[in-house]
Amino acid sequence: MIRTRKRSSQKADRTTADTVKNVALILMIALNIFDRNSDFLSNFHRQLSEANGEVVVADQTSASSKQQQNSIYLPSRLENRIMERSQSELQYDQLRADECDLFHNKSRSDFYQEYHDYLKTLDDYTEAVKTYDVNLGDVRLVPREKRHSICQSMDDLLKGSFQVDTVLSKTREGFVEPLLPPLRHPRFCEAVDDVYKSKYVMKLDYLIHDFGAMCRQLSTSSKTVFIDLGASLDIHPEENPSLQLLELYQKFGIKFDHYYAFEATVIPPDQVYQKVPKKILPSFHWFNVPVEVNETSNQNPWNAVLSQYTEDDLVVVKLDIDTASVEIPLVDQLVEEKNVRIVDQFYFEHHVRMKHMLKFWRITARGTLQHSLDLFTKLRKAGIAAHSWV
Repeated sequence: MIRTRKRSSQKADRTTADTVKNVALILMIALNIFDRNSDFLSNFHRQLSEANGEVVVADQTSASSKQQQNSIYLPSRLENRIMERSQSELQYDQLRADECDLFHNKSRSDFYQEYHDYLKTLDDYTEAVKTYDVNLGDVRLVPREKRHSICQSMDDLLKGSFQVDTVLSKTREGFVEPLLPPLRHPRFCEAVDDVYKSKYVMKLDYLIHDFGAMCRQLSTSSKTVFIDLGASLDIHPEENPSLQLLELYQKFGIKFDHYYAFEATVIPPDQVYQKVPKKILPSFHWFNVPVEVNETSNQNPWNAVLSQYTEDDLVVVKLDIDTASVEIPLVDQLVEEKNVRIVDQFYFEHHVRMKHMLKFWRITARGTLQHSLDLFTKLRKAGIAAHSWV
């Protein structure tokens, strides 16, 4: 069975699109027999899916096949080249790999210029986001006749800065930032001699969100959910990354119905509610307990929270509890079919032994930069728009 989301009502175009689509699907199946992982197949499927403005999803006979079909990940050109040489040349599989080498090393001319060209474009996009203002409340409540133009304005914002098909990576949930060392804002590397002074250590401006895609996917019945694992409240709201992220979503018309905050450090309830901004209090749920890996535990966030929501809801998760023995099993559970269908956006600060970030992470760091690149690629291939967190 083929499900299509229509964006054009012209009968002639519809007939032509159907013919092209059916022929292309036959070719795609044939290609898949010979090479399931080929770049050509992935690009071919993307072109098919976007032909004549349609999103095409092919149902398969098994859940695993459906997940694979719906979760094709297309890394950006630069990300793809980095991954191809991440071990052989860049040596990201070594402990204390230099995550700022591409930023500083002009001798890597084939990477250096493209990397810095991306940064210039990222700066332009950051400014465009700051000035973006369509006076939105909750995009789910926007009348249907106005919704299309609002979603389109979000598309235009992204495409006005980036050549999206080559510069950005693409997941099931839309476009995302490419996976580039140092896996946080690249301008962190400007102050590499004294990273403690870098104003970019906690900056979120490197994150790319396809709000146009989210805008189209939300319906009036969709719930919006933010799950904050490691919800420190000791940081002033203006400096709290989680609250900054919520502000960004709200700027694009996404207000969260539920904010589930898990925090192991015991904090008296009266202090908690003094620190929570008033505008999120109505949606705020406080779990003052450590998260657990046991999948049947009520302190396992996937069991306690995700089980209450469906694919029609927008579910955003941030994981940053600085304990690898808990974080990694939770990430592994996240890519299970029952969970990966529900989570849309995922933010994770993966502590590994990189040369400059090690000064911050110290004993909490495990593994290598290559482990991080592989982990986020795995999540994105599973269908989740996964981002490296601060």
